[in-house]
Amino acid sequence: MPEITTITSEALQAEVRRLLPSQRGFGTDLEAQNVIVPIVDLTPTADGSGLREDLQTAASFGNVTANNRTTAGTETLVSTPGFYKYTFVMSVLSSGTAFENRAQIKLDSGSATKNLHDLRNNSDAAPEEPQTLSGGGIVFLDTGEFLQMVVAGNDAFVSMSAWQIADKYGSFVNPSGFTFE
Repeated sequence: MPEITTITSEALQAEVRRLLPSQRGFGTDLEAQNVIVPIVDLTPTADGSGLREDLQTAASFGNVTANNRTTAGTETLVSTPGFYKYTFVMSVLSSGTAFENRAQIKLDSGSATKNLHDLRNNSDAAPEEPQTLSGGGIVFLDTGEFLQMVVAGNDAFVSMSAWQIADKYGSFVNPSGFTFE
């Protein structure tokens, strides 16, 4: 005979209200039962018409923007609003003088900048000592914001790739060239 048990967890109830907004006003307690109930997944991923989220973040030949910056200056890699996955490699050498060499990945709003990654070497030691940093992440760009690479000095280098994984409103963007059969 099935048994029904009341679950009194505010955390679980809050999650149900968040995930199922139409259920907010129906009841206050969750219940569990000791009977196995089959679940039918009707999501696009389950029926094969939607790509799994982890696969939607894949890079593809047609959706990667990549560039290198080897001379002093700033270069905008991405300026279209949305969510972007990116990877980078930065390298700097000590200059043999007191001049600072620097490589950076920044977010720019047009009126202010924020450093995501900053590699600098202002050692004036000889021989030149290289420093290298690699990594990546996911950023969100709003309208008027930019993902940039910056090089200061003559002995710094930035290589960066970025690709859009979702639009400004969070809808996933499938990799370029991908279609369901």
